[in-house]
Amino acid sequence: AIETYKKMAKDAAISPALELVETMIARVPWDVKIPEGYEEELADKANYLKQVMVDMDHDWQSMIKQAATFNRYGFSVLEIVLRYRRKENGSKFNDGLVGVKKLPIRAQDTIEGWYWKNSGRELAGLVQRVVVPDGANPSYGWDFVNASAENVQGGVKRIPRKKFLLFRNNPLKDSPCGVSSLNGAWLAWKFKTAFQESEALSCAQDVNGFKVLYLPPQYMASDASDENKAVFAEYQKAMANMHQAKQSGLILPLLLDETGKRMFDFEVMSITGQKAHDTDKIINRYTREILTCLFADFLALGQQGGGSFALGETKVSIIEMGIQAALDEIKNQLNHQLVRTLWEQNGWDTTIMPEFVYGNVSRESLDEVSKFIQRTAAVSTFPRNRDTINWVMKQADIPYRVPDTMTQEELDAALGNMTSKSGSGMVEGLNSGTGTVDGSSGDSSISNAENT
Repeated sequence: AIETYKKMAKDAAISPALELVETMIARVPWDVKIPEGYEEELADKANYLKQVMVDMDHDWQSMIKQAATFNRYGFSVLEIVLRYRRKENGSKFNDGLVGVKKLPIRAQDTIEGWYWKNSGRELAGLVQRVVVPDGANPSYGWDFVNASAENVQGGVKRIPRKKFLLFRNNPLKDSPCGVSSLNGAWLAWKFKTAFQESEALSCAQDVNGFKVLYLPPQYMASDASDENKAVFAEYQKAMANMHQAKQSGLILPLLLDETGKRMFDFEVMSITGQKAHDTDKIINRYTREILTCLFADFLALGQQGGGSFALGETKVSIIEMGIQAALDEIKNQLNHQLVRTLWEQNGWDTTIMPEFVYGNVSRESLDEVSKFIQRTAAVSTFPRNRDTINWVMKQADIPYRVPDTMTQEELDAALGNMTSKSGSGMVEGLNSGTGTVDGSSGDSSISNAENT
C-alpha cells in the first residue's frame, strides 16, 4: 500500500491536493496555553514549553509537515530524541533540564510491522528496516545508499511505543496504520491512469501511423527452418523498436517473386476515424472524483467554465474542517505523549500541565474584519479600549500599538467622538426618506448595504 501511495502522490491531480493539505497544516501558528486558573502557577512551565518549540535541531513547522504525512500514508511516526539542555549539547539554553533534541520522522516505507503486548491488546512498538553505511563513503547521503552493496549493513530495529509519536488518519479499529486519504481515490486513480496510457498510445499511433510489414509465409510458418525463424524473430524485434521510437528505419532485401512483386514490403498506414469514446471527458471525470475524495475539488473550479465565488468559499470551508481534524490529531498526540514525557523526565507533577494549541486555520480578510467591526460598533458592542484597538492594529499588520501607559481618557481623546448611527436610521417615516431622521440631514451611513 505504501508503494502504491508513493506512485499515486506523483499524479498531476493528486500531488497538488496533498501538498495543499499538508502545507495548510504546516502554516498554522502554534502556541502554548495554560489551563484556566493556573496562569501564575504554571507560567514558568509554559515558558519552558515555548522554548521547546525553538530549541530543536529542526524548525517547528518542518516537524509539523512531517507529521502531516499521515494524511497520505495513513500514519506517521516521529521518534522522540531528548537531550539535556546544555550549550555543549547544541541547546540554546543551559539550565540542565531535559529538552527535545529532535523529532525525526521514521519513513513509512521503512516500517515493516508492529509488535504487541498484553495478548495483542496494546501496541508495544514498531519494527523498522534500517540501512547503515559502514563509512566507506561518508559523504554520500541516504539517496545514494545502495542497500544491496557490500559496504552497507541492513538490519531490523525495534522502537518501543514510548519512544515515538504516532499520528493516524481515521484509525479504524485502533489500527496503528490508520487509513490513508488516498485509499478512497485508488480506484479512480487506477482507471484514470489506464485511460491516460490508452490516450498516449492512441496519439502515438495516430501520429506515427500503424506499421505493416509483409513477409513471405514460409518465414512465419510453425515448421519454418531455424534460419527462417531467426529472420522472423529479428523482424519482430525491429517492429517493436520502431513502435517505441528506438529505431528510425528498416532495411529490407530487394527480392522479387516470379510475378515481379516484392517478397518483403513495408508500409505505414494512417489511422483515421472517429473515436467511440471521448477519453478526455473520462479522464476529467476520474480527476474530479479524486479531488472530491481528497476534499480538494475546489482546485478544479473554473477549469471547465463553471463555479462561483460563493461555491468556492463553501468548498474551502469544507477542506478547512479536514485541516482542523488533522491539527486536532497532531495536538492531541503532542500533549498526550510529548508533554507528559518531558514532565516525567524532569520530575514535575503531571496532574495539570500546559498544552500546545494551534491558531486559526484561515485568516479572515480585512474586508470581513472591517464589516465585523462596523456592525458591532454600530450597536455599541465593540469596546473602545487598549486591547481591542491593538487587536485591530494586529489584524491590519499595522506596527503601532497603544502603549500601556496610555489611560482610557487619553485613548478616548485620541479616537475622538466620531460614531456611526447606522444602527438607528430613521426614527419614523418611510424608507424613501420621508419622515423624521436622526440628525439635521439624516445619517447617510444607513444607505450602506453592509449595515442592513
